[in-house]
Amino acid sequence: MKSIFILISFIFSFNLVAQDTTNLIHPSPKRAAILSAMLPGSGQIYNHIYCKNKNYHVYWKVPVIYSTLYFASQELINKIQLEKEIRNEYTNRVDKKTYDEKWITYDNYNLVLLQKNAAKSRNTLFFVTGGIYLIQVLEASIDAHFSHFDISQNLSLNIQPFYSNFNFSGLTFAFNLK
Repeated sequence: MKSIFILISFIFSFNLVAQDTTNLIHPSPKRAAILSAMLPGSGQIYNHIYCKNKNYHVYWKVPVIYSTLYFASQELINKIQLEKEIRNEYTNRVDKKTYDEKWITYDNYNLVLLQKNAAKSRNTLFFVTGGIYLIQVLEASIDAHFSHFDISQNLSLNIQPFYSNFNFSGLTFAFNLK
């Protein structure tokens, strides 16, 4: 219980008083990644607290992170259970010559194919779930890294189609740096 309290106090040990945005400390990419690795979504909230642009809301990212991790984990658990169920049915058929009514339409060869397919799906979902977790950690770190870059209207790239009288077309690039 004490370690949970220490972890929660570490995660939310931010200065939450009103601050002047000109002297704001930039969020640390390393700290955002560590926070997001410990508790998914906390790195994104950390970036929002230290962001210069208070119109930049990232609270929508946390439910997206948790919902994708939840659904990927649920599907992974379902595939693990399906693979175990098929494997148990096959061993029951070989050892005891008993059949479960759910798998009665499949012969032993098809059960082996189903088990291999379920194992392949399980492995794929394992990597997908891990990938989602790593993407949210990387996103928190990258967001913290790019939080201090100027993205105002003074910096722009304008791409427009170009047509000439000689049946020639192309693209024009206009850079605006003020």
